[in-house]
Amino acid sequence: MTEIDERQMCEALKQSFPPVHAELARDLWPDVLRKLDARPSHVPWYDWALIALSLTLLLVFPRLILVVAYHL
Repeated sequence: MTEIDERQMCEALKQSFPPVHAELARDLWPDVLRKLDARPSHVPWYDWALIALSLTLLLVFPRLILVVAYHL
């Protein structure tokens, strides 16, 4: 690219994007807390099934503990 092309590209980009304002109009933290309080955490059934399957495999095949520990 030549210098003229770069300047034209920069000008086109500056015109196409609006200026960015660094300050927020309000504090977002109270909204985040309200959203977290509104939704109780729910663990799906398949998570419990995967935990039970993992524990069963580790009890049946105790050497798998070494494999799991290696991959951590």
